[in-house]
Amino acid sequence: MKLLNILSEVEFRTYTAMVQVLYKDGTDSNKAAEMIRALPGVTTVTVASKQGENKETLKIKIISQKESLEAFNALKDNAVNKYPNIIDIKIGEQTIEEK
Repeated sequence: MKLLNILSEVEFRTYTAMVQVLYKDGTDSNKAAEMIRALPGVTTVTVASKQGENKETLKIKIISQKESLEAFNALKDNAVNKYPNIIDIKIGEQTIEEK
């Protein structure tokens, strides 16, 4: 089987969702967005709103082979495990859209 045939069988999907990020004191909101942006599969991160001291809502666009909720849960697990400054991430499941 040729590489081109294998690559054509791989199907990537693009999703967007609104995600609430809770981070520790001393972490700049732009820094939190940059940390999320650096995760695998994340293509864009836009700050939608800042909700108080250590909380903000981000619009995140990802690319994945997984189903939408599974992909965003993987993003959440990666962020919380990789960055000690990020306390929690809440995914707006009703805001997930396939692009």
